[in-house]
Amino acid sequence: MPYDPNASVTDQVHASIKSSLEHLRSSDAPESVNDAYIDMLILHSPLPTMSQTLEAWSAFETYVPHRIRNLGISNCTLPLLRELSSLVKVKPAVVQNRFYGGTQFDVPLRSYCRDNDIIYQSFWTLTANPELVQSDTIQLLASRTEISPAAALYCLVLALGNTTLLNGTCNRGRMEADLTAPEKVGRFSQEHPGVWQRVLENFQQLIGDRVAL
Repeated sequence: MPYDPNASVTDQVHASIKSSLEHLRSSDAPESVNDAYIDMLILHSPLPTMSQTLEAWSAFETYVPHRIRNLGISNCTLPLLRELSSLVKVKPAVVQNRFYGGTQFDVPLRSYCRDNDIIYQSFWTLTANPELVQSDTIQLLASRTEISPAAALYCLVLALGNTTLLNGTCNRGRMEADLTAPEKVGRFSQEHPGVWQRVLENFQQLIGDRVAL
């Protein structure tokens, strides 16, 4: 742990960021830490109180835009995101959440993110959704584009708009296949727009994405 758990939230943040910048420097030269930066700093989860969360966020903001370029939050509900966004100077650029049925696939939260130019980054996308991977919709897209069902699910999540995802594979071949899958789906959507639209609409129906907000 790069900070004293008994220190104030502010001091914990500064100690953690200092440690991260030291580890991200471009060379072993001590002075290279001055050139190190963090592209995206994610608060792993809200703190026990909004006051503590805001204290941490305020400490984050002192590094933006030079040492830290963007701020995000993970494991976040829509009410908390709305409140946080209304109270901070630097708005969240990313919300990183589990994409699964337990949260109704974050339909209202993702809508809020789209309306406010916040990227929704899904994780647990495969692990929590075996029924989606096995669904007729995913299987059809995988078959028509000659990609894996897992990659087909990834592509449909990306097609929801303003979304990205975390891919946890350590297998190089699988990663390369996942990276080329969006190109194959893109070509398929241009060559067969009607089929693609039906596949996307069926997927949205599976996850409740057309629920009125």
